[in-house]
Amino acid sequence: MSHAAIVASSKKVAFCVVILLALLLAHGAAPSQAQSEFGYVFLIGSGSVREDDAYRGARLRVARLLIGMPHDSQQFQICFTGSATPGTDFRVKGVALNGSGCFTGSWGTGGWGTGAEKSYYIVGMSDGAGDPKESITATVSAVNWPAGYSLFGSYASTSFTIYGD
Repeated sequence: MSHAAIVASSKKVAFCVVILLALLLAHGAAPSQAQSEFGYVFLIGSGSVREDDAYRGARLRVARLLIGMPHDSQQFQICFTGSATPGTDFRVKGVALNGSGCFTGSWGTGGWGTGAEKSYYIVGMSDGAGDPKESITATVSAVNWPAGYSLFGSYASTSFTIYGD
């Protein structure tokens, strides 16, 4: 295993440990919640894409961490805002964005390794205009989540940059 792979793997493990500790602390800080079941939803991703590269993209992941909750499929909505225009400057591979720049998705059933994380790719679209760099902010929100689910604070949104043609 190369040094770069070891460093990247160590960073992932550290990130997961920090998230887990924060979730446990947040759950302990909410004594009014009578249930011992809870779940958090968060977005992972950042980076940049080029409008003139329709093949590579920046990965956006929406994930959930469930403690004591059933792993049934639940829906989420991701909306894109910013100076970049959905459908003109970028698209989300395999997803149709509505007129508001949003889409609804869902996790599969099963535990962490079988459906608790969904990946999407933000891909640039060449519009022929000499655009400056533009920004996109992706934000996740609930679609009929059961009691106990909540968004994980500052990880409910993430930002990307699109560089012009």
